[in-house]
Amino acid sequence: MDEYISRLNANDNYWKLGNVDTGNPAFSLAGQVIQGTGTDSTAARYRYRLLSSAADITSQGVIRLQVVGMSGPAGNTGTVNRTITAELRRKGLLNFVYLSDVEATDPDISGVSSSCGRYYYAVGSTPGRPSGCGNLIQWNTGDVVNGPFHSNDALLINGSVNYTSPQTETSWPGAEGLAATAKTWVGNQAPPLAGNSPAYAASISLPTSNNDLLKNVEPDVDGDGEVGPGCYYTGATRIVLQGTTMKVLSPSTTSSDTPSRCYNVGTPNTEQTVAIPPVIYVDSSTSTCTLGAIGYPASGESYTTGSSTAIAWGTTSNPVTNYACTRGTAYVSGTAATPVTLAGSDDVVITADLKPDSTSGVNVIGLIAGGFVWMYHPVKSNGTNLNSTPVSNIQAAILALRHSFLIENKSSGAALGTLNVYGAIAQKYRGAVGSVSGNTVTNGYLKNYVYDTRLQYTQPPYFLKASNSPFSLSKIIDG
Repeated sequence: MDEYISRLNANDNYWKLGNVDTGNPAFSLAGQVIQGTGTDSTAARYRYRLLSSAADITSQGVIRLQVVGMSGPAGNTGTVNRTITAELRRKGLLNFVYLSDVEATDPDISGVSSSCGRYYYAVGSTPGRPSGCGNLIQWNTGDVVNGPFHSNDALLINGSVNYTSPQTETSWPGAEGLAATAKTWVGNQAPPLAGNSPAYAASISLPTSNNDLLKNVEPDVDGDGEVGPGCYYTGATRIVLQGTTMKVLSPSTTSSDTPSRCYNVGTPNTEQTVAIPPVIYVDSSTSTCTLGAIGYPASGESYTTGSSTAIAWGTTSNPVTNYACTRGTAYVSGTAATPVTLAGSDDVVITADLKPDSTSGVNVIGLIAGGFVWMYHPVKSNGTNLNSTPVSNIQAAILALRHSFLIENKSSGAALGTLNVYGAIAQKYRGAVGSVSGNTVTNGYLKNYVYDTRLQYTQPPYFLKASNSPFSLSKIIDG
């Protein structure tokens, strides 16, 4: 098993060979001799074979390998065999309830220097964050993280935060090699913490784009000559999940290559009901379109209009989604009774509660934004909440590649109660979900983030991988 893993980590695509590699005797019935166990006619050996198809590995991110250990040559009288089956996967984006690359708010929306978007520490010739940055986010007394946690940055801890999982990690080099009782963070909080202290671990690199998902949709937009089981839409698109079907409104999706199972392009301005595919990808559009045609921004909503190419609209204190209808933005809500990954080349906006039909089984939801994953929070011109029923429950694996997971209008409107996220959150920069005065939430949410342990073994379809994460053993059974 270790030998196969070493081949995988030397050649990231080794699994694509399936069970055919003429240069590897472990794929043969006779198997690979184990050195030091005897002569060729008596030595112990092993063989293995992949049980997963290439399509399954691509979709699920799991390699199932059956390994047979033999005390002597295959078929010999007296040779004893033992068979095990292993599941291999990459450590990465779905292993943590909360993963951040940089422990600061996004300089692009907080209005600070781009240098404030660096790590606390220097990396190569790039210096660390300068002092005086006003976009740092601290951990404080009362903060609780219910599950595994990882940050590539140093953690700013100014109170007795409770990290509940022993798998609490920082990639700050200053923490490497320190004892478990040492201070492995920056800030004025002395050890010990209320829960587990962060331990050093290698950094986990977020992908820079979700374009790999285009391999798995129809039509063939990536030009590789193949199509996948997913659906591809263009321009601002509203999606409401309803069991195994979804309602879709995507006025700019007009390509004749779009399959009818995804959308009837003959009536693009009409909301349609189709089966939920395993992948939904919303890309940007160059077509003429109408702002608000899909219902966002809503009637009565107050917002500051910006450029169609801006990463966000609003102000530095109250950023909102860029509502330009040419953007690759998916507006999503509802309940799914099938596994699905939804992606936007720009943003994903959660407009109402979003969850699978059960927190057991394999129905898991993935959200992957090239930019932001927003929680929809519209306000009126007087600054009060527009919606009487805010988003409160999200059960999904959330990934914001270049920016953050955050709320619109974080400094406006009355407090919204508790935001319950059951799943995993990974983001480039820390995103705010509310504003506080002392220990009181004045706008937005209190946080209740709980890890969905299914994500250790079950991923949303075709979910992206960390770009620097090797394969390792995640599960082993006899037989």
